[in-house]
Amino acid sequence: MNPPMPSAPTRVGVRGAAAIAGLVLATFGAVLPQAMSAPTLALTAESYGTTVAESSWALTATLIVAVASTPVLGRLGDAFGARRMLLMLLPVVAIGLVMAALAPDLGWLIAGRAVQGLAGGAFPLAIACVPHLVPERRRAAAVGLITATFATGTGFGVVIAGLLVDHVGVRALSWVPLAFLAAAELLIAASLPHIPTHPDVHIDVRSALRLSLGLAALLVALTEAPQWPLPAVAMAGCLALGAGLIAAWLVREHRSPDPLVDPRTLRRRGVWSTHLTAMLLGATLLGSFVLLPAFAEAPAETGRGLGRTVTDAALLLLPASLAMLAVGPLSGVLRRRIGTRAPVLLGAVTAAAGGLVIFAATRDFAALLVGTVLLGAGIAVASAGMVNVLVDQVPDDEVGVTTAVNVVARQVGGALGAAGVAAALAVGGTGPEAADYGAAFAVLVVLAGLGVLAAMLIPARASAGADAP
Repeated sequence: MNPPMPSAPTRVGVRGAAAIAGLVLATFGAVLPQAMSAPTLALTAESYGTTVAESSWALTATLIVAVASTPVLGRLGDAFGARRMLLMLLPVVAIGLVMAALAPDLGWLIAGRAVQGLAGGAFPLAIACVPHLVPERRRAAAVGLITATFATGTGFGVVIAGLLVDHVGVRALSWVPLAFLAAAELLIAASLPHIPTHPDVHIDVRSALRLSLGLAALLVALTEAPQWPLPAVAMAGCLALGAGLIAAWLVREHRSPDPLVDPRTLRRRGVWSTHLTAMLLGATLLGSFVLLPAFAEAPAETGRGLGRTVTDAALLLLPASLAMLAVGPLSGVLRRRIGTRAPVLLGAVTAAAGGLVIFAATRDFAALLVGTVLLGAGIAVASAGMVNVLVDQVPDDEVGVTTAVNVVARQVGGALGAAGVAAALAVGGTGPEAADYGAAFAVLVVLAGLGVLAAMLIPARASAGADAP
């Protein structure tokens, strides 16, 4: 028998603050491994005596498992309690980190990183805990803090990775997030109250498998297929397979009496427009985190880049990461004062302005810093605002899976942004030229602009379950 659920919280208190700290640490520790893996693929290949193309599977495996498992984990959290699922999930991710840290060869590393991909479910589970932990008047601020931590971890991961690899080694990329997850497990177990379960909820395994395989195929099309023989054919085939599986999943979900993701929820304008905005802004963020360090490190004498060191290139992202962490929680204040949609739209416009600054002043390092701060701060405000929109739009027992779908939208968008930047830089075929970098920066501006248009589609007022499809 499940323990009784306490009445709705009227204040946070010391125990509540400790629980929020645990959720923040869990989110940060979960996002770090993926963020730290991306900029260290070449060093990983060197460490294991293999090629960058082969070592890239250490990152791709993480992404595939993340996009495939996150909606399922979110739904399991709604069914069996987000607290219980989070306490079970974090030790499993920790096992993956230990496997990667002690991996004797690349195969073991890829297996460990694949297990780490389950960490994608930590964020939606953390968000699903918030309504049971924080009074409604403070809920938006708590969601903003956790969301800002999720977004900030990407930037900090790039910076931390460079420092760890330079001074400790590649294996340190696993030990640092492991420490965060261990602390989170202790805090959550000790301070987070029990959350009601819904044992009548059924998880359709076939439906979940179709969605997982479909998302995985789309991700492979964006990340690995461009490196295969006949890349255009490979990409088209993977995209067609992914689209077909997702279409079959949607048909089954529509007919199911207990769907993994309720199609009626997906049809709400406030939900699908928020997912679309998340995908476009996710593409802008990850695209910028791929492009900016590459441009900063490119030789200045050829007119291609700025000729900065690897450390300077990593530090270029630090102000953006700090801005994301600082302004994310402000989304809750903005929501109370200017409405539900306004923080998302304001953040998207700010991010687009940052993209324009970067595009217009790429040769000025100080201007790049200003642009990245605007970009990071805007995306942090928009990201927190989007989660608050979803929390307002769906019942408490759908928060986990709906937020999980939003995370997947960001991850797929991130892969799209990285692929778009890579395609722009590869146009010349002989290494990126100045014009190629200009085209890549233009891609970011376009993605951010589309993000603004998508944010305008979000309903201006919250109406859980009432907005038309």
